[in-house]
Amino acid sequence: MSERENEDRKIPASDPVIRLTRYAQVPILAGLSVAMVLFLVTFFVDIYDAIQSFEFLDRKKTILLILNLLDMVFIANLVIMVATNTYNTFRLKALVQGDDYIQQGEKAYRRMKHRIVSTIIIISSIHVLSELLEFSQTTPLQVAALLGFHLVLLATYVVTNVFKSSD
Repeated sequence: MSERENEDRKIPASDPVIRLTRYAQVPILAGLSVAMVLFLVTFFVDIYDAIQSFEFLDRKKTILLILNLLDMVFIANLVIMVATNTYNTFRLKALVQGDDYIQQGEKAYRRMKHRIVSTIIIISSIHVLSELLEFSQTTPLQVAALLGFHLVLLATYVVTNVFKSSD
């Protein structure tokens, strides 16, 4: 086989449907950007409300405020991770073709999956801790359900990441 035939096999024909689905990600990324701006406003409104009402003088309310702000930071980081990975996948397809694209895409997907699941578990931990600190406002059944859900998330992470063969 000639070199020209090998090159033709490596570079697939440009499919307009695939290209259109890739470009369909652009408005989604724009929407995530708008959501991040709204989330940023909410973040600073929470801080402003705490300062205005002097809630920060109460230790328990300060801890809950900090947990709430940390929760918001991790959720924002989760959105950024997804948006960044989506953009990088979009760029990767334009730069790399064939098997290299598949291998690099799979590695990026595994890294992102690990980060997303880790972040969701952290968010869940913060939420459970917040609910435990506000135990007077929740029923024991609700706390048990939150703990159960958190343990399911944790077990899923362990099963999918710890017991997986090394990549």
